[in-house]
Parts: sequence; structure tokens; C-alpha cells
Amino acid sequence: MARQADNGGSADLPKCAVEFIGQVIRGMRYRRKARDDVQAELTAHFTDELKDCANAAEKEQKAQKMVEGFGDAKLLAILCRRAKKRCRPLWHKILVRGALGLGVIFLYLVLCTLPLILGRPTIRVNYVQWMSERWRPQAGEVENARVYYDKAVELYVKPSQGLEGMMAAPGWKVRDCNEAEQALLSEWLAQNGPAFDMLRRGAGVERYWPLYDAARPDLADPSFLGDSFREFAGYRRVVFALRDRIDYVAERGRLDEALDDCLVIQGFGRHLQAKGLLMEQLVGIAIEALGTGRLRDVLGRYTVPLPVLERIQSRMMSDFNADRRVIDLESEKVLWYDRIQRTFTDDGEGGGHALGGGMPYAAGGWTGNLLGILRFDYPDRREAVAMVEQYFKEAQQTFERPPNAKGLGLDAQTHIPAENLLLGLTAPAYERVVQQVWRLRTNEAATLAILAILRYEGEKGRYPADLAEVVQAGLLPDVPQDPFGAGPLTYRQTTDGFLLYSWGENHKDDGGRLGTTSNGRPRMWANNGDWVFWPVKRDVQ
Repeated sequence: MARQADNGGSADLPKCAVEFIGQVIRGMRYRRKARDDVQAELTAHFTDELKDCANAAEKEQKAQKMVEGFGDAKLLAILCRRAKKRCRPLWHKILVRGALGLGVIFLYLVLCTLPLILGRPTIRVNYVQWMSERWRPQAGEVENARVYYDKAVELYVKPSQGLEGMMAAPGWKVRDCNEAEQALLSEWLAQNGPAFDMLRRGAGVERYWPLYDAARPDLADPSFLGDSFREFAGYRRVVFALRDRIDYVAERGRLDEALDDCLVIQGFGRHLQAKGLLMEQLVGIAIEALGTGRLRDVLGRYTVPLPVLERIQSRMMSDFNADRRVIDLESEKVLWYDRIQRTFTDDGEGGGHALGGGMPYAAGGWTGNLLGILRFDYPDRREAVAMVEQYFKEAQQTFERPPNAKGLGLDAQTHIPAENLLLGLTAPAYERVVQQVWRLRTNEAATLAILAILRYEGEKGRYPADLAEVVQAGLLPDVPQDPFGAGPLTYRQTTDGFLLYSWGENHKDDGGRLGTTSNGRPRMWANNGDWVFWPVKRDVQ
């Protein structure tokens, strides 16, 4: 205290004044500079008042009266602190109060986010096991076509290096091979005879269901998905080899074999549809489309005997179901269930709150979730599950609804509403798959119509005036509809045959003109023209 008095110039003040000033300064509990200023002001005030005193006793007596006049030292300290605060510059007040406000907000956010790190998920369901059992028949021993397809992949023989390089050349076609190349191709196809037999056996089995390794229960495990991709790569190799065999035997006049193998590829593709992972189902769509396209190519390139046409149409009709489910989203929904159970707590009754990783899966958009966090109103597990249920219900209905469904605008026909931000990001991909599904259905219906029209011409010696004549002749059960048009598939006679097409994704009749790529080349499934199924266009992408 003596040091403070010396620094403040209070060495000549009475002891009571020095002690009082010290009590006020200590009671302020404020910044050092502000305390020094107050100490200097109080010291100057006492000094001015006591300078006229004649002796020390008079100074002590007057100083005591001044201390009593000031009142309680603690109260004076508070008043001095408030006065100093009021006298601060505006920028200083803004800075201090802003820092305090940010501190409060930070503390509040910490409290808000505590539930996101408190608790842990409980893994109750092995969804890989669930998917393995989902499509498996429940009664008795049933043969699974999957076993034969996997065996075909095992038996597949790669082409020799020379043949592989030849086949990789742009525009390579079986019919353009020279004698030496034909010999290499024939040898390779013969080596793959056992693999082709397994494909044929598999396509002839009624039931198919996917098989998954339940020892890997996390559906997001990269190794789980990696195994699936390797399987699909194997399917692609063996199917492409059978495609080459179709071209090879067709060139040698064995059209019945070629067309039978087209149906094998179709059957393989249909087996993969509406079961298992979405990517597996998309592979099934691609495989069936390959078989159907090759079948039309054979019909367009060669004159197929009438009995063979009748047999192929009959077999294709027996497998054809215009209302069958091509895509089943159960596995996609299960992927979400699995992520929810791994990123939410579980109260055992369907409830629980989102942990940090679960917020993207919680119900609502990002603004709703943010406001919910600030209100301590988190989307819970039950809400998240209900949102996933509703989303996939809407999505599945969209797959069943034709793109030209009446009462809906073009933008609404394939639109899948989503309340959740993350689901909303996936919706465009599903909407594109809807187009793939209806492209497949249109492709099937058009190919059956072509078979019936060719049979009609073979029996009557002329092409029908319209598709209704084909139905009246008993060669088709009904007139095939165009899911992208305004009625049936467009058919008309031409000088050298007939024209059959769909309006395609632009929902416009372009008069049978194929769409084109960005560089102007004709393309079968382009969205800027019609999809022409007959006549079969050569060298079209």
C-alpha cells in the first residue's frame, strides 16, 4: 500500500485517507489503468482539500470527516467502476459487448450440440443377413439360378492376347473377321462352351435370389460393395462372350441357336431385376437390353424362318409380363435403415436421438435441422425412419407410373419428393433410373410387336395396315402402348417394309427420326428424337 501511495503522490496524506483510497481501489476490481486513474483523482481531491490545514492534527481531523462524507468504500468502488465503464469509447463498448455476446452464443451452441456426442448406437439388425433372406424362397429346396451364373463366371476363359487386341479395335464386328481371325474366334468360343452351358442352365431355372456374405454386416463396408462389383464384372465378361457367339453362329446360318441365346441373355437379365442391391438390378436391365437388342439385330439382318419366329415369340411371350416389377427399392431403403441404426441412439422402442454422423439422415432440410438444434428440438430416430419410409414409398410408385401418365406434367411424372436434404440429393439418380425402367419396358413391347409383324407378313404375304390387325390375327394379345407417347407405339407401312418407333424421352413425335449425339451421330436412346426399333439401324450407337 505504501508503494501505491507513493506512486499516486499521497505520501503527505493522513493515514485514514490513504487507507480509504486503498479500499476503494481494491474494491473496484477493474482494469489496472482505470484503477490508477481513480487513485490519482482521489489523491488529488484529498490533497486539494487539505492543503490549507495548519498542522497534521487538523489534516487528520479534516481527512476523517471527508472519508465519512464519502461513505462506504465498497459502494464508492462500485460507483467508480460504473463511471469508468460509461466513459469508455464507443468502439471499446461494442468490442467488449460483442465478445461477451459471442461467448454466450458459443456456450449455447456447445450445450446444443452435446446430445450429438452423448450416447452411442446399438446395432440390433444385421441387414446383410436380412437381404440374404429377403428374396430366398421359404418353402422346401428350390434351385437358385445364381449358382449357375457364378459357375459360368468361374468357367469363363479369357481370349488370347491377339484375339483380345483384335476385339478391342473400334468398330470390330464378328462378320468382318478374316479367315485367320475367324479361326481364333471359333477356338475361343469353343473353350467357353462350358460357361455358356451354365448360363443357359441358369436362365432356364425359375427362381433366382442374391447371396450376400452376412459376416460383413456393415452395408457401407467398401469390401462388401467391392465383392459385388467384381461379380458384376464377371457377369459382363461372360455375357459379352455369348453375344459374340450369337453373331458368330448367325453368320453361319444357325439362326435358331443365335435367337435362343438372345433369350438366354434376356432371362439372365430378368433374373437380376427387382432383387438385391440397386446396382445389381441396373446390371440386370443392361443385360436384358443387350439380349433384346441382339435379337432385333438378328431379325433385321437375316431372314428368319416362320417356325423359328413363332417359337421365339412364344418363348418370349411366356416370360413377358408388362406389369412386372423391374426395380425394387427395398434394398435401398435397408441401406438407410442400416446407417440410421449406426448413427442414432436406440431406446429400444424405436426412438433415440441423432449422433453427429446421424444429422444428414435426420428428417427435414438443413434449415429445419439447424433451427431444431438451436431450439433443442432434434429430429429423432422415429422421425428419420418415417421420412425414409415415405420417401421410398413415393419413389417405388414413381417406378410403376408410366412417364406419360395422364394428369401429371412432364416434370412431375418422374419427380420424387424428398423432405430430407440427403435424400433430395439422391432423387435425381432415382428419377433417371425411372427412365431406364420404361425404356426397358418399351424395348420389350416393341420387340414382341416386331416378331408378331414378321409372322403376320410370313403368313399373309403383306405387312399389316396397323397394329390392330396383328391383334385381330391372334399374333399379339393387345396393341402395345408407348409409355413416352400419346397412345400405341407408332407403326406405319413403308415402301420396303414398315416403321416402328416410340416418341422417346422428349415425348414428341419426330416422324421416326433418331436422336443424335452432341457430334451429330445417330443414337438409339437419345433424348432429342424418336427411338426407332424397326428397321434396325446399322452402326447406330
